[in-house]
Amino acid sequence: MNRICQKTGLALIEGPLTAYRVAKESYGPLNPQERGSLDEDRAGWYRFDTAGRTLYAAADPESAFIEALSWARMTHGHRTYLAKTARFMGLPVGQLRRIVEEEWSANSSMVPGWIPANWREGRLLYTLEFGAGWWIDIAHAATLTVLNQSIGRDLHAEGVLPESLTLSEVTGGDRRSTTLLASYLREQVLDDGSYPLGIRFPSKHGSAGAGHGHCHAFWMRRRDVGLDDDPVRVSHAQGIAVNLPAYQTALKMHGIQSR
Repeated sequence: MNRICQKTGLALIEGPLTAYRVAKESYGPLNPQERGSLDEDRAGWYRFDTAGRTLYAAADPESAFIEALSWARMTHGHRTYLAKTARFMGLPVGQLRRIVEEEWSANSSMVPGWIPANWREGRLLYTLEFGAGWWIDIAHAATLTVLNQSIGRDLHAEGVLPESLTLSEVTGGDRRSTTLLASYLREQVLDDGSYPLGIRFPSKHGSAGAGHGHCHAFWMRRRDVGLDDDPVRVSHAQGIAVNLPAYQTALKMHGIQSR
């Protein structure tokens, strides 16, 4: 159910919901890295991190793997560099890539465009169940209007955002702006007296099918104050077989090879 908050003007989406997260088994799915103050360098933060802990999950298994594997994709820059080097050395691109993979693997390094088997063996696909509450739909026009009117002008004056805040900025890669926007949204009190659970946002990598492609950033408010009853639980965990359909979908979208 979607609605517009009568107090804040934000577009809201009702929980509970089921979501998916790929995480290291040894670390667990409910232990995101704790962030400090907004005064620190936030270049290494995730998109909607705020001070405290922010848990990310996807609306479907395909999107969970697409997000989790995005770092390993073979980008245009990687391909161009390999092609230039191969021409310089007089080697076929495929042969040079195999040489690079062998050298990186020998040094226990991850190779762009290739996932080793031990990446899967150390991780699980978790199914998470979130409790009742409201998520902010950051891609909705109403939410963008609120952000423009409330914080957009100040961020523009500080040189962080362009004059008009659009979907491109709120879902972009500039952590100076997205983390500030998230911090503002986290503190909004909704018309039912509650705080939002977090943000629903579209994946920047696109959708793997109809109804797919949405992700959620959940603020672990209770954990941040020393409690352990945040409205999220693990309902299922499964190993990542090399032929798991959702895993294979993500590999194909990113052009990644797996062993």
